[in-house]
Amino acid sequence: MTKVTIKDLARHLKVSTTTISNALNGKPGVGKKARKKILQMAKEMGYQPNYFAKGLVSKQSHAIGLTIANIADPFSAELARGVYEKANELGYTMMLFNTNYDIENEAKSIEILKSKGVDGIILTTVTQDDPNIDSLNEIQMPYVLVNRLILNPKKANRIDSVSVDDYGSFYKAAKHLCRLGHKNIAVIAGDMDVSTAIALTQGANDAFAEYGVTIPPDLFIECGFSREKAYQAAKAIFLKNKQPSAILIQGDNMAIGVREAAYEIGIKIPEDLSIVGLDDISISSLAGIELTTIAQNQYKMGATGVQLLIDKIKSEDSSGGSRKIVLESDLIIRKTCGYYLKGYVK
Repeated sequence: MTKVTIKDLARHLKVSTTTISNALNGKPGVGKKARKKILQMAKEMGYQPNYFAKGLVSKQSHAIGLTIANIADPFSAELARGVYEKANELGYTMMLFNTNYDIENEAKSIEILKSKGVDGIILTTVTQDDPNIDSLNEIQMPYVLVNRLILNPKKANRIDSVSVDDYGSFYKAAKHLCRLGHKNIAVIAGDMDVSTAIALTQGANDAFAEYGVTIPPDLFIECGFSREKAYQAAKAIFLKNKQPSAILIQGDNMAIGVREAAYEIGIKIPEDLSIVGLDDISISSLAGIELTTIAQNQYKMGATGVQLLIDKIKSEDSSGGSRKIVLESDLIIRKTCGYYLKGYVK
């Protein structure tokens, strides 16, 4: 099949190639009706932009990079889908790198993306005091943090980001458990070197304090954002003499691991144990699981991050302040918390 070119469109519509180019690239000088007609004809004739040729002219590759920690985690997969689809919609390709929670892998990914000539990078893997942030600033590579923040105010002022209100998310989750009457609560946390775990923990602790609930040190377990490690953490909790009546878990994928550990030793959910997760991944709503959780729109986070990055790439003013977008979250009440057994008591 012969590739349709701008000249073909111009010939068919009997206008200049300049008019066609301006219409396709959103440039001025083309009326609304004419632009709509040109875009419609381009779609009907199967016109595809030549991004390589455009890159030679604009000195841009129309490619962006994405680093994620674990592609097998449903949270990361949905976020990556949001990045891919929004990038594709805006005429960009996406290169994906899985770091496996390793800062050196993140550095290697950035180097490869730089060598490939990407226009910018979305990072979802950043830790506090991450040296790769300084490297990106030195080479003046446009980047956006998604689902991660740098909490150091001096550094944060220069960084664009898209995140969810993690503090508010776990404040809601902890308050929900307290209102159900729980006092002996365990917390299974991710990696306390990343902003999400730090903010989630702060939010939960503030809610617990309001209800007079104290989490003993041996019932706060940091295990990383892993289903397998959360399974092991739950097993360690269940071996203790005094069992918690509820567990708050910093991820739905982790919560599935906790659920497996509970059922293996005969603990019934929610009759014996209430659990609340975070993220609302697709499996959480399935019959038989029905996990109470905090919904965080991973897809929207990814898509918003792309728009922010491309705005940054196209901006001629690099001296302005950073943009920080914070999305809201929602408590999703299902069976695992026990709400439908007795409702709130506080």
